[in-house]
Amino acid sequence: MPSSLFFARLVPNRPDFAMSMTAEEQAAMRAHGEFLQGQFAAGTLVVAGPVLDPAGVFGMAVFEAESLDEVRRLLERDPARAVGRYEVAPMGPNIVRPARPAGS
Repeated sequence: MPSSLFFARLVPNRPDFAMSMTAEEQAAMRAHGEFLQGQFAAGTLVVAGPVLDPAGVFGMAVFEAESLDEVRRLLERDPARAVGRYEVAPMGPNIVRPARPAGS
């Protein structure tokens, strides 16, 4: 089965999380960033970052994987699980542009 893209939304445990993180939560988010960098280097992560929704900031990521179960297993290792929960869904047919050349 070919790889597919999966959308993951990290929903924080509270609406004001981005503005009220404790030192422990900040450490978890730094570890989360390192985790995502590792997934990017491995070729599993396509794009990730915070979504600055006025109703509440949340994290998003798009992963390339063989199955939804594979993405769920991967996210079980994400340190951000200490500060929120993931909602994951397969994406339908998509259009993806190649990365821009450096300097453009």
